[in-house]
Amino acid sequence: MNALTSRGAAYPDSAPLFSLSTTSLECFVEANDRHLLPLEVSPLTPAFCAQLRGRALLRSWLVDIASSPVRVARTPRLAAQTSGDHLFKLVWQLHGGALMSQGGQTIRLAPGKMTIYRLSSPYRLHTYGEYRALMLRVDLADMPEWRRLAERCEGLAIPVDAAAYAALAALRVQLRRDSDPSVAQVEDAALELVFGSLWRYQREQLYNAPMPSERLTQARRMVLERLADTLLAPEDLAYALNISVRGLYEEFRRYRMAPPAAFIRELRLEQCYLALLDTALQQCSITHIALEHGFSDGAHFARVFRKRYGVSPGDLRARRKHSGLPSGAITASRL
Repeated sequence: MNALTSRGAAYPDSAPLFSLSTTSLECFVEANDRHLLPLEVSPLTPAFCAQLRGRALLRSWLVDIASSPVRVARTPRLAAQTSGDHLFKLVWQLHGGALMSQGGQTIRLAPGKMTIYRLSSPYRLHTYGEYRALMLRVDLADMPEWRRLAERCEGLAIPVDAAAYAALAALRVQLRRDSDPSVAQVEDAALELVFGSLWRYQREQLYNAPMPSERLTQARRMVLERLADTLLAPEDLAYALNISVRGLYEEFRRYRMAPPAAFIRELRLEQCYLALLDTALQQCSITHIALEHGFSDGAHFARVFRKRYGVSPGDLRARRKHSGLPSGAITASRL
């Protein structure tokens, strides 16, 4: 029997709860269009069944979804209907699995993984097993640092750490209550936890992402270990790698990398960006952070930082205080 029920007052005052249990593909697609986003859905087994339970939060939609295996497509036509490129869907994989393709790459999602993807970009999802996932559709138009972080993590299979599990637990509680006056605080806390988790993942990627060659991997390691050394220069990298300075520049050119001096400066800027968004360092002055990362002059640091990120170090730190950002967010370009 198909059953679609909703109760509670109108959004956003009480964040209405809705639930659906159905064997009708048409009913499932209609509910999904209403509460998440329009999709093309094709069942992969003769007997189709699905369950949804969700609610509108203050700035996002939360849905717990379970279904028999299906093939889902967010076609270019449907993606083009998205109002802006600031809408994202965050997914925790709970049971079963899925293959997701977006932007020319495919990832495998298994329990204990999560991913985030932009709704204005087409994608395909192929689920299998006893599929179940928690999905959070969120608008990041007014949260620029989180938006940049979401773009960095887009389409990646990311391990769910303790903070992301805590966010998951907090959000799932909201699916068992019709109305809760603390929903705003819970939503904000959950978002801070999960974006903090994404930030830590990206920070690890900065250190561990593969480089085109072993020499470049060693060069990056050396720069990160000596960020505070204001005298660190390409000549030091060449000496450590046991090659000539000319050979060092040729190594960077061979793989179409920025020149060594720009490479050093970029890594320093990346780490300064992280430090400015780290609540553990909020008592440190901007000049102190600049000096700790190899910049010998605060004014020069401010100029190159603004040129690189389009915002001054002071404005970035102030934005972090006012926007409820987690203890860091990365906007690093690929080095």
